[in-house]
Amino acid sequence: MSGVEIILAALNLVTGSGLVLTLVTLKQAKRKAVNEVEKGNIELVTSSVNEMLQSVNSLMTQNRELVQEVVNRNNENTDLKKKLETLSKKLDRMQRAIRDVLVVLEKLDVDEQLLRNLKEEIK
Repeated sequence: MSGVEIILAALNLVTGSGLVLTLVTLKQAKRKAVNEVEKGNIELVTSSVNEMLQSVNSLMTQNRELVQEVVNRNNENTDLKKKLETLSKKLDRMQRAIRDVLVVLEKLDVDEQLLRNLKEEIK
């Protein structure tokens, strides 16, 4: 057998048995499967990113609400501190006035027991 005959016999065997067609079909099937896997991966990543964005947006909304609540409470605390300072000043003035009244009452020779009770109450 000559070289040409061997080549022709091999080509006849390859083309006659459908080996080339099978190889081409397998290659296309592989390419299609790879494309589907890549498409699935892209969809999975897209879905994951969308879920993460929704979670981040939800957390940001909660954070804004918490910050606003803290600001409101801080304002309330500031108002309460001002009121407390005002009341403390008024209380100090009242205690001074009571002391002054006690001094006057002592000079007027008021009952000692009454004076003692009043002094105890302002302490």
